[in-house]
Amino acid sequence: MIGIELPTLNTNDSSYTLVEWLVPDGSSIEGEEPLAVVETSKASEEIESTGPGILHVLVGGGQDCRPGQTIAYLFESAEERDTYRASAATPAAASASPGAEPSITNAARELADRHGVSEAELRGLGRTVIRTADVEALVPQPAASAPASAERQLSKRQRTVGAVVTESMRTVPAAAAYAKVDVGQAEELARRLSERTGSFVSLPVLLIKAVARRHAAHPLMFAALTDEGAVRESERAHVGVTMDAGRGLYTPVVHDAAELSSDRIADLLTGFRSKAFRGTFQAAELAGANIMVAPHTTEGTVLATPIVFPGQTCVLSVGAVDDQVRLDAQGTPRTHRFVHLGLVYDHRVVNGRDAMALLKDVKEELEAPAALG
Repeated sequence: MIGIELPTLNTNDSSYTLVEWLVPDGSSIEGEEPLAVVETSKASEEIESTGPGILHVLVGGGQDCRPGQTIAYLFESAEERDTYRASAATPAAASASPGAEPSITNAARELADRHGVSEAELRGLGRTVIRTADVEALVPQPAASAPASAERQLSKRQRTVGAVVTESMRTVPAAAAYAKVDVGQAEELARRLSERTGSFVSLPVLLIKAVARRHAAHPLMFAALTDEGAVRESERAHVGVTMDAGRGLYTPVVHDAAELSSDRIADLLTGFRSKAFRGTFQAAELAGANIMVAPHTTEGTVLATPIVFPGQTCVLSVGAVDDQVRLDAQGTPRTHRFVHLGLVYDHRVVNGRDAMALLKDVKEELEAPAALG
């Protein structure tokens, strides 16, 4: 008998939802293959078998589970499984039996009870797994005259964001520095690359590339502070990027960004935006960042001061482009395109001199961007 344990998929979550089993309880598994879909606050992830055997489900579809929990067993034979079932009297998951009642997540059950949604209404949805969003569709909407101060529940994803922000504010003594960058040439390079490759190369794309290229020169900016008061440096630049398409904040990661072309990074960001809108990220796409870039490019945004994510030492932000007229050497007025580049850093690891050195290098990359192509 081999136990299938649920791995840690998101360090910010203490529990997940087992959405569905991809193979029926009691099935014969040939080897490593997807068995179940588990949903965290940020992504859905497939759980694979650890080898061949007869599947015995312990946690039904729609139920909450926790990292490290054994969600199923693999038996060498059907006879061994039958012996176990007889001795342990372990019921198979309800969702694995044909005609079974729908599985309801704990959060969905609490919401249904709070709003008086009946069992008949839940069964009427015709779903095998009922989650919070399904119950919300059955809850009567407040009348237009309802007070504007009516209570509104935050989504699980937003509560997770709140937990990360709280942990950052509690544990990271942050400081900030800013630089003004002329991005006229960078924008022109982005336009040419977009026309040549067909990818949507933008200023944030070039910023990600510029930051990654400075990994070797500024290793502390890509390091992690350990519990022993030392830092663990990284071998490569894995650049996270904050992204919100209206469905919650995500931080997908451009892995090994220094080795990628700008158009490849652009294609990754395009795919990330689509997944942010649909909420379909895989856990691996959100893991492994050792530095963060936070675009705040909405028109009119001048400065942005994001948080340093726990486990990292700095985050760079970029504001919207601002046109300014300046006189050239001959006294002729010229329009220049500027952004403000911000760097928020963990002052336990990084000092102001180090921060300004990175800002200076990234500024030079963007103002003379030939190497970013």
